[in-house]
Amino acid sequence: MVDPRETSGLIGPYCSPAFSRPVAEQIVADLHSDNCGLTGRWDGSLLVFEWTPDYDGDGGTETVTPDEQGRYRIGGRWPWDYDGPLDAAERHQAALARSAAHRGSSPPLVEAPVLASAGPTVAPAPGR
Repeated sequence: MVDPRETSGLIGPYCSPAFSRPVAEQIVADLHSDNCGLTGRWDGSLLVFEWTPDYDGDGGTETVTPDEQGRYRIGGRWPWDYDGPLDAAERHQAALARSAAHRGSSPPLVEAPVLASAGPTVAPAPGR
C-alpha cells in the first residue's frame, strides 16, 4: 500500500509504502543478499533496520512497528522504483491504491502471484 502522503496513489522514490509481514521478510532477505551496508532483523513483531557509516556517512538504526492492519511502512532509506513495465497484478494493485487514496481508506491487500520457476516444465507421458 502506498504512502498516504503520495496523493497520486503511486509509489514515490523515497516514500514509505506499507507491506505485509511476508513481503517485509523478503525485503530483509533482499537487503542481506545485496550486502549494501543496510540490514534488517526481526525482534518479535518489530522490524529493526541497521546501517553502517559506509551506507550513509553516519550509520544508525530504525525500528518499524506494524500498523493496525499488521503492515510495515518501509522506506526513506533507498529509492523505490519499478524495474520495468507493471504486470497485470501490479497494475490492479496500483489502481486499488489510487482508488483508496481518493476515498481516504485502505485498499484491500492483494496477494502477489507466485512466480513460476524459470526451469523447464515436464509434462507427464500420455496414458499415465
